[in-house]
Amino acid sequence: MYEIILHRPSLDELSFRRSLLEDPETMAYNHAYGGAISFPKERWADWYARWVGDESGTRFYRGLLCPETGKLVGEVAYHFDSEFGGYVCDVLVSAGERGQGFGRQGLALLCAAAKENGVKRLMDNIALDNPSVELFRQMGFRERLRTDEYILVEKDL
Repeated sequence: MYEIILHRPSLDELSFRRSLLEDPETMAYNHAYGGAISFPKERWADWYARWVGDESGTRFYRGLLCPETGKLVGEVAYHFDSEFGGYVCDVLVSAGERGQGFGRQGLALLCAAAKENGVKRLMDNIALDNPSVELFRQMGFRERLRTDEYILVEKDL
């Protein structure tokens, strides 16, 4: 199994994010919300400034880089969400890279980075049919709420 690290991408490296979001297989978990998401290049600069360049601590984004292969295999992020009253996280691994432990490593790295940045608790709202809910449970997240659409999990850091 390869180890991965968090990678602060350059603006041009957002092409990887576009490939993730626009890939129907990678985004199949998002079927209830429309599946694949368009991420055209003209949106990159604004998005980059808000997510990667944010110094306020309310948003965090990094790619998941495998140093041995030089490939980005996924991404992790968190942001403050007023609807949930806390920091909501995202872990996304490319469909072709799944099953190799990158999601587990990415979630662990994201939790460590969030804690280092002063975040006390992370949560995620996971679709009921998304198998990643089991990964979150294994990583110490507990169910806070269940609706007809999603399970809200959270973890104190």
